[in-house]
Amino acid sequence: MEQDLGISELSKPEKCIFSRIVQATEAGCSITTKAREQHMLTANLSRPTLFRAIKPLLAKNIITQPSHGKYVANA
Repeated sequence: MEQDLGISELSKPEKCIFSRIVQATEAGCSITTKAREQHMLTANLSRPTLFRAIKPLLAKNIITQPSHGKYVANA
């Protein structure tokens, strides 16, 4: 399944953040930095790790940033 989605090469923090962003996107909203930090999938990641993991997701166009501090998964 990861290969089908194109996420098999992502690191564990990247997968956790991607999963959290997908959950929010499916609920019809974007996710903020504070919400990412408080979710069970990402609560154990440091703030710098969160931001380091977001960069490759944005670069690979797996997620987008519609406004400052908010992220959504690409369909």
